[in-house]
Amino acid sequence: MSFPCPVAFTLLTPEKRTGREILDLTPEAYTPDELQESLADIRMVNRYLGDRRALLKQLSAKMGEVSEFSLLDIATGSADLPIAIADWARKAGLKASITGVDMNPRTVDLARKQTAGHAEITLEVADALRLRFPDKSFDFVLCSKTAHHFTEAENVHLIQEMRRIARRGYIVMDLQRSWIAYALIYLLTRLLARNRVTRNDGPLSVLRAFTQPELAALAEKAGSSRFTITREHFWLLVLSGDAG
Repeated sequence: MSFPCPVAFTLLTPEKRTGREILDLTPEAYTPDELQESLADIRMVNRYLGDRRALLKQLSAKMGEVSEFSLLDIATGSADLPIAIADWARKAGLKASITGVDMNPRTVDLARKQTAGHAEITLEVADALRLRFPDKSFDFVLCSKTAHHFTEAENVHLIQEMRRIARRGYIVMDLQRSWIAYALIYLLTRLLARNRVTRNDGPLSVLRAFTQPELAALAEKAGSSRFTITREHFWLLVLSGDAG
């Protein structure tokens, strides 16, 4: 495993916050329009701040010589990452079977509209912490920018479940906690977002997120011994590990 942690970023790391984000509250805490706008903002971030690129780089490295693969995306949101994976697979001549799950039925309904042109994507309502898939159900299991919503114990359980369900490997992508990242996200949400959910949850997500050693510790507690953690552009951390 490798997780270089530059001193400069260690010194700039704020204490981890535990306040709940608006989207973690009951559905009555936000309107359907606010949910839709928030998901659109997340799609924009994933597209322009490198999340898609980082994911496809990691997935390509794990793929090997295959002609088809299956993948589970946990807490899929509006399924923009499954769409990116499906489009990449089509261009590469690979047959993909992708399942996206999210615990919010309204989110899943919105995701179904987004994925209307992608028959290889299936969407289901499911809780990330209570997955009912059998062992080794998918080649790869992905969870992006969701781990910071959970407690340490919940994250250990999440990674254990990802390792259980995956035949080949798992990928956890999340934010790196630092004051610089917080300041940039705070500024971007004020300049580009009108949605109160995005303006509240975006900066708070950074303060709830991880350092590289913290993310490594979660993987180790989950029993994962073969993994890497890399830092991508815009303070994105990617934990990539082998299946259990």
